[in-house]
Amino acid sequence: MKNTIIVLSTLLFLITVNQVDAQEKPDKTYKPIEVHLQLKSMHLWRGLEITTSPYLLGIVNFTDKSGRLKIGARGSSGLNGEYRQLDYFASYQYKNARIVLYDIFNSSKTLPLKTNIFDYRASTTRHFIDATIGYTISKKFPLDIAWSTIIAGRDRDVLSGDSVATGGSDPVRNGKNRYSTYLQLSYPVILNTVRLDFFAGGVFALNGQQNNFYGNRSGIATLGVTASKSIAFGRHTIPVSFAPTWNPIRNTAGVVIGIVLF
Repeated sequence: MKNTIIVLSTLLFLITVNQVDAQEKPDKTYKPIEVHLQLKSMHLWRGLEITTSPYLLGIVNFTDKSGRLKIGARGSSGLNGEYRQLDYFASYQYKNARIVLYDIFNSSKTLPLKTNIFDYRASTTRHFIDATIGYTISKKFPLDIAWSTIIAGRDRDVLSGDSVATGGSDPVRNGKNRYSTYLQLSYPVILNTVRLDFFAGGVFALNGQQNNFYGNRSGIATLGVTASKSIAFGRHTIPVSFAPTWNPIRNTAGVVIGIVLF
């Protein structure tokens, strides 16, 4: 975990130095701090049902003048009080390519909180570090390819004799990191005032195990489409989205309805 923090700190330092050295014209519309709040019907992440309760998602981030570097945090809270999440993130965009790092910490009814937020020990931490490299081919052919791997944290093998999850408790994992990976392809289509983002994602573990963070075998974990549109309310417009998603590995499905409040 220390190595991960060092790598992340070094990456952010180099990116920041690169931006300071760059000679750019002042942008009078530059807003370094962004704050957003969303309401969603459920939390469906890469085919996993994190919570089926509606929840609020708040995001705050700093963006540099080039618009390439973002550093921030996001927090979620279920309206029924059984789910909460706090993530830290950093992203860097250069032309059609991007890299994103997330430190994710969450708890729910089926995965209750058993350690504090500062615990990064491999066998007990509620954290996991997710790294994504993405690329959009072109404006004419906007197919997006995103490779995400959990590089540290609670994505580990359960060794023989370890406690397996019972009653919703998190198993004690003392094995090696599985490096569970999610590979997604997505493609946007604009129809009148509606944007449709079709997506499909597969999961597998880089250490060769069939069992991974997303299920008990490799395969397709997400098939779906996100329909988004801005609806006018007087002088204001509110972006809304509707996203049905199927998970062939778990034989489950869900629909996420989202509203951007601001």
